[in-house]
Amino acid sequence: MNTAMQICQTRYDARLPPESVDTEEAERIWVDNAACDLLDGQDVMFQRRMRSTQGVTHDQFAQAVDEYVMNHLCEPGMGATVIGRLILAAHRRDVSEARSAAFEALDSQDPDETLRDIARTLLRPLAADGLIAQAEDNEL
Repeated sequence: MNTAMQICQTRYDARLPPESVDTEEAERIWVDNAACDLLDGQDVMFQRRMRSTQGVTHDQFAQAVDEYVMNHLCEPGMGATVIGRLILAAHRRDVSEARSAAFEALDSQDPDETLRDIARTLLRPLAADGLIAQAEDNEL
Protein backbone atom coordinates (compact mmCIF):
# COMPACT_ATOMS: atom_id res chain seq x y z
CA MET A 1 0.00 0.00 0.00
CA ASN A 2 2.80 2.35 0.89
CA THR A 3 4.45 1.69 -2.47
CA ALA A 4 1.28 2.58 -4.33
CA MET A 5 1.13 5.87 -2.42
CA GLN A 6 4.78 6.60 -3.24
CA ILE A 7 4.18 5.88 -6.92
CA CYS A 8 1.16 8.20 -6.96
CA GLN A 9 3.06 10.91 -5.10
CA THR A 10 6.01 10.61 -7.48
CA ARG A 11 3.69 10.94 -10.48
CA TYR A 12 1.96 13.92 -8.89
CA ASP A 13 5.25 15.65 -8.09
CA ALA A 14 6.57 15.05 -11.61
CA ARG A 15 3.58 16.62 -13.33
CA LEU A 16 4.43 19.42 -15.66
CA PRO A 17 2.54 22.69 -15.42
CA PRO A 18 -0.36 22.87 -17.87
CA GLU A 19 0.56 24.00 -21.32
CA SER A 20 -0.17 27.64 -21.94
CA VAL A 21 -3.15 28.27 -24.14
CA ASP A 22 -2.96 30.90 -26.84
CA THR A 23 -6.01 32.84 -25.69
CA GLU A 24 -5.19 35.79 -27.91
CA GLU A 25 -5.65 33.71 -31.07
CA ALA A 26 -8.76 32.00 -29.69
CA GLU A 27 -10.28 35.38 -28.80
CA ARG A 28 -9.47 36.75 -32.27
CA ILE A 29 -11.25 33.79 -33.88
CA TRP A 30 -14.24 34.16 -31.54
CA VAL A 31 -14.50 37.88 -32.33
CA ASP A 32 -14.24 37.28 -36.10
CA ASN A 33 -16.94 34.58 -36.01
CA ALA A 34 -19.22 36.72 -33.86
CA ALA A 35 -18.66 39.72 -36.17
CA CYS A 36 -19.85 37.60 -39.10
CA ASP A 37 -22.98 36.73 -37.11
CA LEU A 38 -23.69 40.43 -36.51
CA LEU A 39 -23.19 41.22 -40.19
CA ASP A 40 -25.67 38.44 -41.00
CA GLY A 41 -28.29 40.13 -38.81
CA GLN A 42 -27.98 37.85 -35.78
CA ASP A 43 -27.55 38.79 -32.13
CA VAL A 44 -24.39 37.50 -30.42
CA MET A 45 -25.49 36.46 -26.95
CA PHE A 46 -24.03 34.06 -24.40
CA GLN A 47 -24.26 33.30 -20.71
CA ARG A 48 -21.64 32.06 -18.32
CA ARG A 49 -22.63 29.91 -15.39
CA MET A 50 -24.20 31.84 -12.54
CA ARG A 51 -23.96 35.13 -14.46
CA SER A 52 -26.31 37.26 -16.49
CA THR A 53 -26.55 37.11 -20.27
CA GLN A 54 -23.98 39.15 -22.20
CA GLY A 55 -23.53 40.01 -25.83
CA VAL A 56 -24.19 42.44 -28.62
CA THR A 57 -27.59 42.66 -30.26
CA HIS A 58 -28.04 43.49 -33.91
CA ASP A 59 -29.74 46.74 -32.81
CA GLN A 60 -26.65 47.71 -30.79
CA PHE A 61 -24.51 46.97 -33.85
CA ALA A 62 -26.83 49.08 -36.02
CA GLN A 63 -26.52 51.93 -33.52
CA ALA A 64 -22.71 51.71 -33.63
CA VAL A 65 -22.79 51.80 -37.44
CA ASP A 66 -25.15 54.79 -37.27
CA GLU A 67 -22.79 56.63 -34.92
CA TYR A 68 -19.84 55.84 -37.20
CA VAL A 69 -21.69 57.18 -40.25
CA MET A 70 -22.97 60.28 -38.46
CA ASN A 71 -19.42 61.12 -37.37
CA HIS A 72 -18.24 60.84 -40.96
CA LEU A 73 -21.17 62.84 -42.37
CA CYS A 74 -20.03 65.83 -40.30
CA GLU A 75 -16.64 65.86 -42.03
CA PRO A 76 -16.07 68.45 -44.77
CA GLY A 77 -16.57 67.13 -48.28
CA MET A 78 -18.96 64.38 -47.28
CA GLY A 79 -22.03 64.28 -49.53
CA ALA A 80 -24.96 65.82 -47.67
CA THR A 81 -27.49 63.93 -49.75
CA VAL A 82 -26.21 60.44 -48.99
CA ILE A 83 -28.88 59.65 -46.35
CA GLY A 84 -31.65 60.96 -48.58
CA ARG A 85 -30.37 58.91 -51.51
CA LEU A 86 -30.20 55.84 -49.28
CA ILE A 87 -33.79 56.25 -48.08
CA LEU A 88 -35.17 56.94 -51.55
CA ALA A 89 -33.30 54.02 -53.07
CA ALA A 90 -34.63 51.72 -50.34
CA HIS A 91 -38.14 53.05 -50.98
CA ARG A 92 -37.78 52.30 -54.71
CA ARG A 93 -36.24 48.93 -53.84
CA ASP A 94 -33.21 49.95 -55.90
CA VAL A 95 -30.71 47.66 -54.19
CA SER A 96 -27.76 48.81 -56.28
CA GLU A 97 -28.31 52.52 -55.51
CA ALA A 98 -29.03 51.78 -51.82
CA ARG A 99 -25.81 49.79 -51.56
CA SER A 100 -23.87 52.55 -53.31
CA ALA A 101 -25.27 55.25 -51.00
CA ALA A 102 -24.70 53.12 -47.89
CA PHE A 103 -21.10 52.46 -48.84
CA GLU A 104 -20.60 56.15 -49.63
CA ALA A 105 -21.91 56.96 -46.13
CA LEU A 106 -19.26 54.65 -44.64
CA ASP A 107 -16.62 56.63 -46.55
CA SER A 108 -14.28 53.67 -46.82
CA GLN A 109 -12.21 51.92 -49.48
CA ASP A 110 -13.45 48.57 -48.13
CA PRO A 111 -16.92 49.04 -46.61
CA ASP A 112 -17.28 45.36 -45.68
CA GLU A 113 -14.08 45.52 -43.65
CA THR A 114 -15.20 48.77 -42.04
CA LEU A 115 -18.42 47.08 -40.88
CA ARG A 116 -16.40 44.13 -39.55
CA ASP A 117 -14.14 46.54 -37.66
CA ILE A 118 -17.14 48.22 -36.04
CA ALA A 119 -18.47 44.79 -35.00
CA ARG A 120 -15.06 43.70 -33.69
CA THR A 121 -14.80 46.85 -31.59
CA LEU A 122 -18.09 45.98 -29.89
CA LEU A 123 -17.16 42.32 -29.41
CA ARG A 124 -13.52 42.44 -28.22
CA PRO A 125 -14.35 43.26 -24.58
CA LEU A 126 -16.62 40.19 -24.50
CA ALA A 127 -14.25 37.68 -26.11
CA ALA A 128 -12.74 36.18 -22.95
CA ASP A 129 -16.14 35.62 -21.34
CA GLY A 130 -17.51 34.35 -24.65
CA LEU A 131 -14.81 31.70 -24.84
CA ILE A 132 -15.39 30.67 -21.21
CA ALA A 133 -19.14 30.40 -21.83
CA GLN A 134 -18.44 28.30 -24.92
CA ALA A 135 -16.19 25.96 -22.90
CA GLU A 136 -18.81 25.72 -20.16
CA ASP A 137 -21.45 24.80 -22.75
CA ASN A 138 -19.14 22.13 -24.19
CA GLU A 139 -18.77 20.55 -20.75
CA LEU A 140 -22.53 19.93 -20.59
